Amino acid sequence: MYHVEQFSMQPVTLKLKHPFKTAHSTTFERPLTLIKLEVFDEKTHQVASGFGEVQSFADLSYAPENQQMSRTVIETMILPYLKSYSFNSAPDFASYLQQLTPFASFAKAGIEMAVWDAVGKLTNQSLAQMIGGSMTKVPVGIAFGLDVSASDIRSAISEGYQRIKLKIQADNLHIEQLTRLLEQFPQQHFSLDANSSFTPTNIELLKQLPDNVLFIEQPFAATDFVDHAHFQLQTKQLLSLDESINNINDIRTLVALKAARAVTIKQGKIGGISAAIAAIELAQISGIRPWIGGMLSSNLGRGVDLALASLEGIAFAGDIADSQHYFQTDITEEALTVHKGFMDVPQRPGIGLTVNDMFSTFL
Repeated sequence: MYHVEQFSMQPVTLKLKHPFKTAHSTTFERPLTLIKLEVFDEKTHQVASGFGEVQSFADLSYAPENQQMSRTVIETMILPYLKSYSFNSAPDFASYLQQLTPFASFAKAGIEMAVWDAVGKLTNQSLAQMIGGSMTKVPVGIAFGLDVSASDIRSAISEGYQRIKLKIQADNLHIEQLTRLLEQFPQQHFSLDANSSFTPTNIELLKQLPDNVLFIEQPFAATDFVDHAHFQLQTKQLLSLDESINNINDIRTLVALKAARAVTIKQGKIGGISAAIAAIELAQISGIRPWIGGMLSSNLGRGVDLALASLEGIAFAGDIADSQHYFQTDITEEALTVHKGFMDVPQRPGIGLTVNDMFSTFL
């Protein structure tokens, strides 16, 4: 049995090297909340520190939970009951969090991440081992904003990225320019992320895309499961839902309505590692292709994403770019680097990464 002895959290801001532009906004910096737990093993009487991060954004333009809301839920609905519960495993602890609040997926995910990290250290197992990951390296992709250039794509291809994601918006000229850009690289796999910028009245723009587009992510609004289902029936193109997926029930809705043939799994958004595993399993048995999306997370979050991407049946290269790509300074001492289109899955106990002193001293 385990229990949490100490808890601390600290908001941090990571500066982006370059602005990241989507259909709705331009991001210059990434707010996160860093979490540290001290977990006590009641059998061995050992203590281990576990780290996690809350990956909600500053506002509500992407998801129905922002950083301030996440911290408020932690302080008022989770923290008062955190130290009174003894648990057998990280999934057991995740179930307890779900009992405390069925909402606030980002808040729960950040705390659960720290518990997995600590339990892995106490049991001398990597996160990938604990969740049943079968690969020591995984194929990875990279995401670019609306202002992507042919030079950016050539650079990504030279680094070996197996899938390149491009942000798109519902504009005739933009789609025409994008199509010409994609046609310059017929051998490269792409995906397109609409970030809910299309409606059923202008979706015709996406029906004549080149064959090297693997899938289109979230064309319509988050609540528009029915419109996604209608469009999926009309097009040979795979759709993948992202903004629509905030918990396991949203996966069930996707499956029931056949709203897409792929789904973007983001553990920080869906409620944590345990919820992500359940979502992957449900998608697979339902004939939906799951893959691991990115959240502009730190290396700590990307370490978790790598472990999830090592599970069998992940359909596409994940949004897990080289750690040098996005931030001026990252949270961990170790860099996550791409080698010929693959990234190593951390093998050390827990998440397998060390939080920099400049961040851990906050805690």
